[in-house]
Amino acid sequence: MARDGAAEWLLDLARAHRLSPAQRQIVQRMLGLFPDVAFLSTIEIAERAGVSQPTVTRLAAALGFAGFGEFRAALRDAVLAGLPEQRSPARQEAGVAAIDQERTNLESLKRVVTGDPMSRAVRLLAGAGPLGVIGLRASAALAQYFGYFARRVLPAVSVCTDAGTVDDAVLQLSRRGAGALLFFAMPRYPAGTVAAIRLARGLGMATVVIADSPLVPFAGDADVLLAAPVGTGLVFDSHAAAVTLAISLLDAVAKTDPHRTQQRLQAHEALVDRWVHDP
Repeated sequence: MARDGAAEWLLDLARAHRLSPAQRQIVQRMLGLFPDVAFLSTIEIAERAGVSQPTVTRLAAALGFAGFGEFRAALRDAVLAGLPEQRSPARQEAGVAAIDQERTNLESLKRVVTGDPMSRAVRLLAGAGPLGVIGLRASAALAQYFGYFARRVLPAVSVCTDAGTVDDAVLQLSRRGAGALLFFAMPRYPAGTVAAIRLARGLGMATVVIADSPLVPFAGDADVLLAAPVGTGLVFDSHAAAVTLAISLLDAVAKTDPHRTQQRLQAHEALVDRWVHDP
C-alpha cells in the first residue's frame, strides 16, 4: 500500500475532528511511523509519542471510533488496501498544510467583514464609552493585541486576561458606563469567558464575541458573533484569521471618528522617538 495515501487518510481524519494538543502530538508522531504504526499497540504508540496509554485510547474516541481496536482496524485497512489515486501523492509538511488552511480561513473572512453583523459590531463598540476587551487563556494574546492598538485610537480601553478578576472587570466597566464589551473566545472555551459574557448582558451591556465558529454553544449569549476559524493542523491552534478580523474591526471602529483618530495617532507619533530603536 502506498504509505503516503494512508498518512493522508489519518491526516484528513485528524483535521475533521477537534483534537487536543496532546492528541495532535500523537497524530504527528504516528505520521512518521507508517506503515508500522497500523500494527502497534496502544502502549507502543504511547511510548513513541511520549504520552500515556489512556491518551492514545482517547484519541481513537476523539476521531469517531468506538475504541482503539476499531481505529487500528481502519488504519490497517488504509495501509493494506490503498486509497484512490486522486488523493495527494505525498503528505505535505505540517507547516505547509497549516498555511494552506489559514489561507482558506482568511478567505472566509471576506463574508464576515462585509456582513451586517460586522457593521453592528462596529456601531456597538464605537459607541461603547469605556471599551472593555476580554480574552482568557488561549484568547489572552488576542485581547492584548487588540487592546494595544485600540489604546492608540480610543480614549478609554480596558483589557482583562485574568480569569480570577474577570467578573470584577466586567462589573467595573458597567459602573463606568460601558455600553458594550468585546470578547475573544477561541477553543477551548474557558468557563470564565462564557460566565463573563452572561454577566455583561445581565448588567445591560451588549456583547460582541469573536469566536472560531458561529455554532459555539454560547452563541445565544452574544449580541453579535463574528466567526474567525482557527487553524487546527499543528499541535496548537493558529489564529491568523482571528488576528486579521480583530484589526479589521478596530480599523472600522477608528474610522467612525476620523478626526479623533488622527489626533490620537499624531500624539502617539510624537512619542515614537522616545522608544523606537534607531540603529
